[in-house]
Amino acid sequence: MSPEKQFKVALVDDDPGFRDALRWLLAANRYDVSCYGDAAAFVDGHDMEAIGCSLIDLQLGDDNGIEVLTQSRLRGHDAPAIMISAYGNIPTAVRAVQVGALEFIEKPFDNDKLLDVVAAACRRHADICKTHGRAVDAIRKYRLLTEREADVYWLLATGMATKETAAQLDISTRTAETHRGRVFDKFEARCLEDVVRTQFHVKPLFRPAA
Repeated sequence: MSPEKQFKVALVDDDPGFRDALRWLLAANRYDVSCYGDAAAFVDGHDMEAIGCSLIDLQLGDDNGIEVLTQSRLRGHDAPAIMISAYGNIPTAVRAVQVGALEFIEKPFDNDKLLDVVAAACRRHADICKTHGRAVDAIRKYRLLTEREADVYWLLATGMATKETAAQLDISTRTAETHRGRVFDKFEARCLEDVVRTQFHVKPLFRPAA
């Protein structure tokens, strides 16, 4: 399954005819679509983990799509959102982007353009989830290190050789090699570059003061 098809697309629109037509278009392109006819149904009922992209109409009866997006963000749903409207203008589009919309598309729109935007949004969400997963994994593995192994880790993460690490920590080369091996084992690293890459996820939380 391609990255953009692994998540559901949420469609939020109070017009049943338009909602059904857009659902058919997305389903015909192998997207799993969840439809919501009003703001409350979406904000309270959608599965944050499953949704990879949201299509939200600007006018939802008495509700405003921008406010709906704002409430969704406050509840922790950070997947890309696309605002759609037949009444768009520049200030509205700017406001939508300010509260987190990835795109603002005016009705009527070109189907191919919409599909391109949805695919890009879902790919972006997939990339974010992958990066987040790597970060969580790196942090979990770092927490397995002993204090001395952590010292060795930070020196290895700079690309420092084992002998230099030993000298820096005032330990024997053999001891440094032992700690280095344990760091590699705990991070499931095949080479030094694998260890170096993990620092970008771990450093913001654990980097000791210089």
